[in-house]
Amino acid sequence: MKTLSWNCRRLGNPRTVHDLCHLVKENGPNVIFLMETKLRGEKCDSINRRVRSEGCFVVDPEGRKGGLMLLWDQSVELEILNYSNRHINAWVTNEEGNERWLLTGFYGQPETSLREEAWKLLASLRLNDGVGWCVVGDFNEILTHDEKVGGKQRQEKQMNMFRNVLERGGLFYLGWRGDKFTWSNKHDNETFTKERLDRAVANLRWKEIYKEGWVEVLTAKCSDHKPLLLSMNQVLSIAWRRRRMFRYEARWSLEEDCEEVIKNVWTTRQARGDSAKSLQKLLEDSKGAFVKWNKHLENDKGKILKEKT
Repeated sequence: MKTLSWNCRRLGNPRTVHDLCHLVKENGPNVIFLMETKLRGEKCDSINRRVRSEGCFVVDPEGRKGGLMLLWDQSVELEILNYSNRHINAWVTNEEGNERWLLTGFYGQPETSLREEAWKLLASLRLNDGVGWCVVGDFNEILTHDEKVGGKQRQEKQMNMFRNVLERGGLFYLGWRGDKFTWSNKHDNETFTKERLDRAVANLRWKEIYKEGWVEVLTAKCSDHKPLLLSMNQVLSIAWRRRRMFRYEARWSLEEDCEEVIKNVWTTRQARGDSAKSLQKLLEDSKGAFVKWNKHLENDKGKILKEKT
């Protein structure tokens, strides 16, 4: 299954529609979430026909601002749950037809003074931990300073609010492939700025449903935002299945430097100021450190055994 998310910045422009049709043709998304369409429902039928979608749900813009649209094809069993001018919530049934998860198309508040209001909305959408949840869209905020180049430095308070709402929702960043930055002001002078504003996040239950999930940053000509393509598979690919599953070995605790491995990971992240990041990221870093350490441990033991024989 594939989901396309794009802040298209006015879908009434024929060039933007052409861009959208090209994205659909090249990438074959099953679900499409569009932001800043600036189109009312009665004018969206032609878009629906152009991309050949089975279902279409529209949130009208407020005056000349905003506007959301969710489209899906016949391969997806989807039911709209609720919506606002900042989000569309939809139940999606997995491919096996035995479980529903929540897809949230989210459009963050562009105005800094109103961003806390958007975070309260996102926090209110959380369901219980037993339900899969994935959120895609333009959050209009960055998580860390390295997600921005140029312009005025983002205040730590702003980023902290974003980190906190993700942490409270049990949502983890799904990463990206391609260009790290999804938005730019397209200036050709010293005021040029680019940021990572668009992303996909999901909770642990969703990640259990979809064993593989990755995000690609695509290109489009008619918007200052780049589209995202979230691909998800319930069954692990052959290459993934061949990877050795990580398991903590109880025997490691008998080694003198085992404790130092975990201490080094956590103190390094704290020294970089990363302590506010998710626990999952710390665990992933710890896993990598243990794998590397164990490899050296096995090599050293092999050498000792060879010398004795």
